[in-house]
Amino acid sequence: MNPPPVYQYAGLTNARHHGMSVDESGERLHRLAYAESRLMFLQAAHIISTPHRDVKALLSRGQYEDGQHADRLKQRLVEMRMSRKRAFEEPSPPLRFVFDEALHSHGPVELVTALTRVLKPAIIDSYHRYLCASNELADYGSLRALREVIAEEEEGMRLLEAAYADLVVSPEQKTAADTWTRHLEGLVVAAGGMDGAVGELDERRLVATRSAQPYTIPRKQAWDDTFVRVWDVEHVDEEQVGARMAQMICTRLGELTIAEALSFVLCETVGQPWSFYVDISRHMWDEMRHSLFGEAAAEDICGDRAGLPLREWETEYLYAMEPLELYAMLCDVEASLMKFPPGKRFEYEFCRDRARHPLMTMLQDFDWADEVLHVNIARRQLKEWFAGSQDELLALAHKGNESRDAARAKHPPAPLPDISHAMGNKG
Repeated sequence: MNPPPVYQYAGLTNARHHGMSVDESGERLHRLAYAESRLMFLQAAHIISTPHRDVKALLSRGQYEDGQHADRLKQRLVEMRMSRKRAFEEPSPPLRFVFDEALHSHGPVELVTALTRVLKPAIIDSYHRYLCASNELADYGSLRALREVIAEEEEGMRLLEAAYADLVVSPEQKTAADTWTRHLEGLVVAAGGMDGAVGELDERRLVATRSAQPYTIPRKQAWDDTFVRVWDVEHVDEEQVGARMAQMICTRLGELTIAEALSFVLCETVGQPWSFYVDISRHMWDEMRHSLFGEAAAEDICGDRAGLPLREWETEYLYAMEPLELYAMLCDVEASLMKFPPGKRFEYEFCRDRARHPLMTMLQDFDWADEVLHVNIARRQLKEWFAGSQDELLALAHKGNESRDAARAKHPPAPLPDISHAMGNKG
């Protein structure tokens, strides 16, 4: 008898494996979706208090990807006979104690320790355990989704390990990391693992220590010295090509503050549907990406990512606003940038036609596309979130804009160099 072809069962290799039932698979995936959603909130909540710019950016990417993982798993649950209501509800598993404690990580050392040594390894192990336990032919949809999730998780893990190596260097830091690891590992074990498939639940050990009180995001700027800081930068017209390009790059760099402020909207707004949190998570990562656009352009033109300053005036008002007012104001500002001229189209065409800088042209093109999406997201979400009339919403946005204008006027702007010569070398 000839051996079967490698493509028998469409290449799925464990077609006769007695895997998990639909209910068993759903219970595991429900826990893992919950874990991914909590990882999103955990990283987002610590972006402001993490001073290291590169770690801030990594956390922002991580919270977005984990939110996407949670969303993918929730959608899969609906395909597996779980009601949409239950699939998109937050379960109340013992894992709550794990993530409530991790949320109270003291500073970047403990936070990155929690992610690198406990939470991420545990969830990656759970995914691999699921792959082994499931029948790939029967549960193809789950396994296909998980392989994509695992690829992102393992890439993120490598980056976190590099950050951990840079952050945890002194004997005192290593001791603190070891202590925090033991504490969180004990909670994960007591909870039966991320997927509920490891050991026995031990509720006696699921005791809140730090998390007896809710975590509050500090409304205080925490930035390292990667960039020279200025309050604001001078605004010039398009005839001053080099200075106008420098201003545009600084504006992109300054979108760090928008990303940070959106953590309040994401983490301090309760009772919204899951789609709200997925959208705000995306918006936050986009704003961090836009700040990185400025960094990449500065490095390309000036030969140094810190060749132009980081403006900080927006922290003055954004950190003081309540989430709804903040989001309404951001929606209003971004909507105004859709108008032409000037607006986002102008910025793109300036980079293309006047500055003739290929990298910045491409970056502004994607920045423009992202901002169109953000306006549409904000309009949709505010329609559901805000209980008042459209006029009342506009009044709330106007109040936020008044705070914005007052903050900007507190100190004079700084002049920027003419970078035309450097642009010519790059162009």
